[in-house]
Amino acid sequence: MTAGDADSLSHHAADMCHAFRAAHDGDLACAAATINTLLARTGARPQLDPQPGGGWHVHFHGTDDTLATGWAAGCATGIALALGSNLAGRLGLCDADRCDRVYVDTSKNGSRRFCSTACQNRTKSAAYRARSVPARS
Repeated sequence: MTAGDADSLSHHAADMCHAFRAAHDGDLACAAATINTLLARTGARPQLDPQPGGGWHVHFHGTDDTLATGWAAGCATGIALALGSNLAGRLGLCDADRCDRVYVDTSKNGSRRFCSTACQNRTKSAAYRARSVPARS
């Protein structure tokens, strides 16, 4: 990966994060507009690629097929598929303080609130400590 790829992927990731934030806030129109712009910018298009052991994979490459564009095109397509279905509510932002990560909720009941177990544990431990500290006069 080149420095240019890293910079480009960082900009694409910021756009995707904006879409996650909009979806999390219930603004699906903003999330869709953001993803539509990213899909157009990356030139995402489906392509069947052969698997080494036989069969095919569907990939969504960008028109120039750089590393950053290819990844951004695939990720934007995945987010578009979630937004265009009943899965939009599964795009979330971590509830932990000082965490800005996003996640896709794959739990059965759709109740995920944290990007990782580490963030969940830190938040729950802090809440326990806050409840356990005796009140001072």
